[in-house]
Amino acid sequence: MRTSDTALTVRGLGKHFGGVTALDGVDLTVRRAEAVAVIGPNGAGKSTLLKLIAGVHRRDSGSIHLGERRLDRLPPHRITRLGVALAHQVPRPFHGLTVRDNVRIGAMAAGPPMRGPELDELLALCRLDTKAARPADSLRVLDLKRLEVARALATRPQVLMLDEVAAGLVGRELDEAIDLIRRVHQRGTTVILVEHIERVVRELVDRVLVLNWGRPIAEGTPAQIALDEQVRAVYLGDSSPAGTGPAVHSPDVSQDMRSAGQDTASTAVPADTDDVLVLDGVTSGYGDMLALRDFSLRVRPGQIVTVLGANGAGKSTLCGTLMGTVGTRTGRITAFGRDITRLPVHERARLGIAYCQEGRRVFGDLTVAENLQLGAPLSLAKGELHTRMDRVHAVFPVLAERAGQKAGTMSGGQQQMLAVGRALMANPSVLICDEISLGLAPVAIDALYQALTEINAQGVAILLVEQNVKRALGICDHAVVLSRGRVSYRGGPAGLLDEADLDAAYFGTPTPDAAVSSTTPATHPGSPARTTGDPS
Repeated sequence: MRTSDTALTVRGLGKHFGGVTALDGVDLTVRRAEAVAVIGPNGAGKSTLLKLIAGVHRRDSGSIHLGERRLDRLPPHRITRLGVALAHQVPRPFHGLTVRDNVRIGAMAAGPPMRGPELDELLALCRLDTKAARPADSLRVLDLKRLEVARALATRPQVLMLDEVAAGLVGRELDEAIDLIRRVHQRGTTVILVEHIERVVRELVDRVLVLNWGRPIAEGTPAQIALDEQVRAVYLGDSSPAGTGPAVHSPDVSQDMRSAGQDTASTAVPADTDDVLVLDGVTSGYGDMLALRDFSLRVRPGQIVTVLGANGAGKSTLCGTLMGTVGTRTGRITAFGRDITRLPVHERARLGIAYCQEGRRVFGDLTVAENLQLGAPLSLAKGELHTRMDRVHAVFPVLAERAGQKAGTMSGGQQQMLAVGRALMANPSVLICDEISLGLAPVAIDALYQALTEINAQGVAILLVEQNVKRALGICDHAVVLSRGRVSYRGGPAGLLDEADLDAAYFGTPTPDAAVSSTTPATHPGSPARTTGDPS
């Protein structure tokens, strides 16, 4: 490829955050006026790549060139003025200012102010011309997304980077977002987008780069990527940092699932009064953005229920909704027979619900023992505190061995064990685990999943939110697959053991005996926009 045809070149890009490798040897060449998507599961390094190009982060190795101009040594404002713009997933307009003034401020970052006719043309392109005088605070989610793109375009970029700008949009809103990106691209702007919505990728880009664990694992057209077995394995969680490595299942549990083939927690059966958790028609989200829509689920005592889905499916929103950190718009949540829909977070914890969040979030400067103590109630008697700590040590012996070690100096797997152990110090009846296998080596994941089966055997019900499909199905009693906030599968795990059925629920690919069609698009690149229906 001639240099004159190249808009952006990334070579050997590497980035570390402490002991975490976010990117490792990433190469990407984007032609002028080309549209390229970067996809991959949580923690793949997608947003880090965009932020390195924009100058928000500094690379540890490699180089970035815009045409023949090197970018990776320049501050963000210089990179913006040279022609690189980044639009974010969550719009953050200047509150109190009008739509027009927000766009004008974006233009100031690039140098000469944008004059009236040029500004009007940009507002019209983004379908904001009729709302130019309105306060940005008054916009609904689709128009906020448009405003985010308009502010980036106001810098007159050669390369426009879009970081999940379609997240949270459905139906007609998604149509409008795709149309906007298409019109921007047709004007000759080079587009790099990070996205999880299959339809956006399929309809807009020429080429797809797939990242996993910070490394490129595949590159090609959307159709080629959709058929790539390694990409399938990554999205189903059947992978290691090297991109290989079989999933580990409990042979007994897997055999039981294959022979049973039934839903042990079907919502068609009236809820028992002793259900530990019940969600009935719950809708929740952030501002005008709905991330969970009309969701129903129940968890019985001693069950392991797994919730699966790709990035942006609504899994973490479900966890936040259960704990009260994300507000419930409609529907009802019941725990242990009590309505907790409006109950504050600390009251939910007192009822016996513990939450192990994504990202571990241990206190790095405190010791292992101190981290565990912080998970117990402050009023707990000293004898009971030691009893609970002994129980945690029985599940995770390494935490006893390293009780005096600072948590920040432990390996990622050990920190995740500490995070689960800290949640257990609350002596919960229900343990919510959000992506606890994320970023860990297979041997650490094996240890964590073995620990979960031991915790469950002690009578603790577990809601396991995962992307790692194969491992999660190996230990659960009931499975739910989310696709963009809606249920695409609900039933026994045996219903997902067949590859065709799993594709239908997770990726949206059709099967000859597919259940009722849903209007929710799939999230896997290249697959048809279709999912299996929600049998409940």
